[in-house]
Order: sequence, then C-alpha cells, then structure tokens
Amino acid sequence: MLRFCYLLLLFSLLTSCDLKIFKDAESEIELEVQQKDKPLSSSIDPEKGKVVYFANCTSCHNYDPKKPGSIGPQIYGSSKELLTLKMNFGKYPENYQPKRSSKLMPLLPHLSQKITNLHAFLNAPAE
Repeated sequence: MLRFCYLLLLFSLLTSCDLKIFKDAESEIELEVQQKDKPLSSSIDPEKGKVVYFANCTSCHNYDPKKPGSIGPQIYGSSKELLTLKMNFGKYPENYQPKRSSKLMPLLPHLSQKITNLHAFLNAPAE
C-alpha cells in the first residue's frame, strides 16, 4: 500500500510539472531560424559590430577576422546563422563543417542582440 501511495504521489507530481521551459527553448530556436533570412537594414552598423568583435572575440580569434587566431579560426564571412547558433547554443548549423575540432568557445548569449552588427562587420567588404 505504501508503494502505491508513493507511485500515486510521483505520478501526480510528474503530471503537474509545467513543460514551459522546453516550449520556451523551442520557440527561441524557431525565432532565431526565422530571423536568419531577414535582409540587412539601414539600422545595422558594422562599426558597432567591430566594437563587439574587438571587445569579445579577439582574445581567441585574430585581431584581423580574415586570419586564424591562437585558439579560434578565422571568422570573416561567417553567416548570421552560424554566429547565432554558435554564440547562443554552442552548436553549428546543419551540414556545417567546423574549421577546428576544438570545442573551447564559451557561450555568449549576452551578445545575442548584437549579432546583427557583428555579422555586418564580419561580412563588410575589404577596405
């Protein structure tokens, strides 16, 4: 009888759990995938992206994003999808072949609002 009470208690706890956490994560991923195809607008500023790059990326990647860094590869020309997935979730886009096998890059979700400017800087034409 005691086992039955424990099972009933466990069942009631499991069925009352809110799966909102998983739903929120799925909706965030869907939103990021939907935003990857948006065209660049006039409010995007490569200079702001340059500031983000020098403040957060140059410790591992080279000061020149066209050259490989001491830890990270060259990232000039990276897609917005790659930047979003790698910085926020630590994952690569489907069918993407990483340039290095190391998995040292930390997650940088605090920069998610600045990825558009970073992408603009990393894809700006050579001066």
